[in-house]
Order: sequence, then structure tokens, then C-alpha cells
Amino acid sequence: FEFFVADDTPRSPARKVADLCFDYSQIDEFVKLCDVITYEFEHIPEEVLEKTAPLTFPSVEILKLKKSKVEEKLFLKRRGYPVPTFTVALKEDLEQKVGLLNPPVVVKAEALGYDGKGQYLIKSLQDLQKVKANHGEKERFLVEEFVDFDFELSIIGVRSPRGEVRLYPPTINYHREGILFYNHTTSMVFPEGEEIVRSLMEELNLVGVLCVEFFYTKEGKLLINEMAPRVHNTGHHTLDSAYTSQFENLLRAITGLPLGSTKLKSHAGMLNLLGVSYEEIDWKKVLSMEGTKLYWYGKEKKHRRKMGHINLVASTEEEVMEKLNQLYDMIYEPIKC
Repeated sequence: FEFFVADDTPRSPARKVADLCFDYSQIDEFVKLCDVITYEFEHIPEEVLEKTAPLTFPSVEILKLKKSKVEEKLFLKRRGYPVPTFTVALKEDLEQKVGLLNPPVVVKAEALGYDGKGQYLIKSLQDLQKVKANHGEKERFLVEEFVDFDFELSIIGVRSPRGEVRLYPPTINYHREGILFYNHTTSMVFPEGEEIVRSLMEELNLVGVLCVEFFYTKEGKLLINEMAPRVHNTGHHTLDSAYTSQFENLLRAITGLPLGSTKLKSHAGMLNLLGVSYEEIDWKKVLSMEGTKLYWYGKEKKHRRKMGHINLVASTEEEVMEKLNQLYDMIYEPIKC
């Protein structure tokens, strides 16, 4: 394969490894050189998507559905998938809609919300002042019940053009301020969740990768938090734990190759490196831990930004958790993050 990248970010990490790089102003030239196109996040300009649509997998229609938190939840609800109780609001009727669900609730901006951005925990009507200050008059919002969950999990699936489906084992995920902080594989199984992922991929006629994030409630029920039609942070561990990573299986799916095994070779965990610089970390100490591997993205440091991640593999789930705790102490304690 030759890999070409279209990105308006001058110093994006992908530019360092791509065969050719293009700005969005050069999208016509980019499309002419491509046999197939995929994406690694949702917030792509509409005019770019229109030109890449015929070659893009998962499809642009799926991507547009995902770009709207409102339409995504309406789609799931209309088709009978389990989701938290929600309603849709405009800025002018936020107080009324929040009152209907009784705080605490979570208010989510319809667009451009990721890694906790555009999301607000509303404990009283006074908390809505920040929402109104940050958003325009015509924006829509998802007003969702606050779910007091037991834990969060995700299941990642991959589907080929022929309808072949493979699922990765679930991961348990832990967030900080709306951003995935770390996660690990688990011996628990969630047949209902697996069936939901399979059903969604079939219903969407998806070719590529789909991640579905769930709340597992204290009553033992699964509720869909959100879905992502792309490789996902919760599956980064597969680079070292699986026979075929989510990244390789995405390429296999969209190029028509047989899907690889999604079985795991070992238990695994992943720790995101949030808002840290390379120089702040004692890498000799971190990487001397057996089973660790560093992925550094080369981004400009910003608060809460994902600067890289560390994968680790171990023979037991308990050993993974112990090593994750040790990595946290090595990386974050010295810089009081």
C-alpha cells in the first residue's frame, strides 16, 4: 500500500509517516490518487466529505450521522437500541427540557463534542449559564439523564464488504474529565453488547470498524453512550495484545482482504498520556517495566491533549491493573497532573 494523508493541520503526526500529504485545498488531487479513503476522526468539513464520498469507508452517510449527537441518539432510539432517557432542546427551551428530566442531567452540544468538549453536567438550572455563554442561539442540544453507572465498557467490531464480522473482546474504560484515561481487557463477557454491535454494523451496512461505548448500570443493564465508526482509543491496546490490531483490520476490511483474527494473545491495558511533554517523563524507568510499549504522537503539548499512549501486556488481568497503577505513579505523580 501507499498511504496519502489529507489534513489541514501543518504538523499532524500522520504527515511524518505518509507517502504524500495534502491540504484540504488540494482535495481533488488527493481523491484522484486514492483507491479507497478512510478517516480517523469525525470533524471533517462537509465540502471535503462531498468530494471523498464515493471512495470513503465507513460511508460518509454513517459519518454524518455520527457528527450530530442529536441524530445519533434519535437513530438509536427509533430502532429500539437501549439508550439513556433523553430529549432534544434549543437554547431557548433548555430550562424547560432540563426541568422535564430533573437534574442532574448531562447537556451535550450537537456538534464538535469529543473528549469531554461541549458536555456539561447540570445539577441545577443555574448551571445552564455556562452552556448559554458558550453556544449560539440556533444550536441544538442533547439533554440526557445522568446515568449513575457501575462502569463503562466498549466493544469494537470490524465488518468486510462481504458482511464478514469479527468482534474484539470488551474493555473496561476509565475517564477523567470526559477523556479516556486508561482501560484494560476483561474476562467478563457481554452477549447483549456483542449482539448490539453486530446489529448496528449490519443495519448501517458498515464496511470498516465500529466502536460502541456502553454504560453498565448498577442494575446490570447496558445503555449505549455513543458509537464511533472508526478505529478508537479504547482499542489501541490491540496493537500489542491481538493477533490482528484494529488498525490492520480496518485496512483489511476497506481493501477487501480477509479479516484477521480478533483474538487476544494476552491480557492488556492502555494508559493515555494526557497533557504531558516527553521531557517530563523518566522513560528509562517506565520502559524498563516488562510488557510496556510507548506510542508517542509528536504533537504540540496542550492541556488535556492526548500526547501518546503506553500499551502493556501481562499474563493476568490482575497483573495488568497492578502495572497500570505503577505506570500512573511513574508518569503523573512527579508532575502532579
